[in-house]
Amino acid sequence: DLRERILLQIYQLISKIENEKRPSKNQNQPLQLLNEDEITESFVRGSGSGGQKINKTSNRVILVHLPTQIRVECQETRSLQQNRKIARKRLQIKLDQHFNGVSSRVEMKTAKKISKKAKAKARNKARQRKKKEAIMNSNDSDDN
Repeated sequence: DLRERILLQIYQLISKIENEKRPSKNQNQPLQLLNEDEITESFVRGSGSGGQKINKTSNRVILVHLPTQIRVECQETRSLQQNRKIARKRLQIKLDQHFNGVSSRVEMKTAKKISKKAKAKARNKARQRKKKEAIMNSNDSDDN
């Protein structure tokens, strides 16, 4: 009885450790934090639509990750602070793609979309095949 309880506890601990080692596919892993020493940030005059405010102020943000030379530009809004946040987020995503490749967030999302589309296509094909078979069977029974 004691032996069985101890073995059960050991088994539960092992399964708990195994589950902690393998993160679930649905769990979003956080993006890498940016090291500010590896980034050069510059502000350039904006261009395009947005009027005089855009053309007169330096609200376009350019971030360059020095070790990889990955460059990101952002001029989404008229606000410099918002553009800085957006540019940092984009740089994190690009670095994730660069370092993690196929297992990056963006690649995982696109793979999920592709597999979902393929499953839907297969279901639709099977449905169409069943329809054709039903029509053929009904035609055969009508001939008899």
